[in-house]
Amino acid sequence: MQKNNKSMLLVHIAIALFGSSSLFGKLINQPAFAIVAGRVFFSVLIMFFIFKAKNISLNLHNKQNYLKVLLLGVILTVHWVLFYHSVQISTVAISLLTFSTCPIFATFLEPMFFKDEKLTKENVFIALVAFIGVAIVVPKFELGSTMLQGFIEGILAGLTFALVSVLERKYVKELNGVVISFYEQLIVFIALLPICIFTGLNPVSKSDIFYILLFSTVFTLLSRYCYITGLKGVSAQTAGVLTTLEPIYGIILAAVLLNETPTVKELIGGVVILLAAVYSSMRAMRKSSAKQS
Repeated sequence: MQKNNKSMLLVHIAIALFGSSSLFGKLINQPAFAIVAGRVFFSVLIMFFIFKAKNISLNLHNKQNYLKVLLLGVILTVHWVLFYHSVQISTVAISLLTFSTCPIFATFLEPMFFKDEKLTKENVFIALVAFIGVAIVVPKFELGSTMLQGFIEGILAGLTFALVSVLERKYVKELNGVVISFYEQLIVFIALLPICIFTGLNPVSKSDIFYILLFSTVFTLLSRYCYITGLKGVSAQTAGVLTTLEPIYGIILAAVLLNETPTVKELIGGVVILLAAVYSSMRAMRKSSAKQS
């Protein structure tokens, strides 16, 4: 297999795993905060031993970097809990499609943190198109509706992930990305551990343990490895566009494994959201390429 084809395959595998990870919100019979805590516990443990074996330094050099990573970890905690709770109380399709608004939120956040990024009429237009898609997807308004609550939490998950992405770009670009990921996940675990202790868990079954281990290894560490390795032979621009396939993989698997077939309304709204996200990503990549040339 040619190097470029192998790299493209690795990126596709990573994105399929990213999208499929949403299913664990349904498969694991635990509160969302416990699912996230279990995921990062095993992931952090494995990463720690890998770093020790390869003599990778965990030093962030100064106090400011540790504070920046602390902030990122706290926001990531909120993001993950919102996302997996959204999956639990609504559907995989609603959660993934609302989360797909992330690139749109990023276009509004970036001008707040980067002087060279300006909010243009085109940005606003793309956002309006995306939110038309969101309006199509939104469940029927009913007080106490879990579908509506899941929809709102999915939107907030997209917003918080966009914030994490923008802050990572601003604050920690000079640091090792894998080390930053280790600290972020460690902070997520530390933040959620007291909630797990004081709130309590559901009775832990063998299937819960199996799925959490699978989630931590294959769908967290392996997916990250495939993505980083694949990027060596695929441009960041191409990878960015491919990530918009993430909800498609997740929705297909949810339909096959969980019998969660998206409604026609969700499919139409999803297409509108994804088209806006693809266009937004491609536009950002063209701007990035123009700056580098």
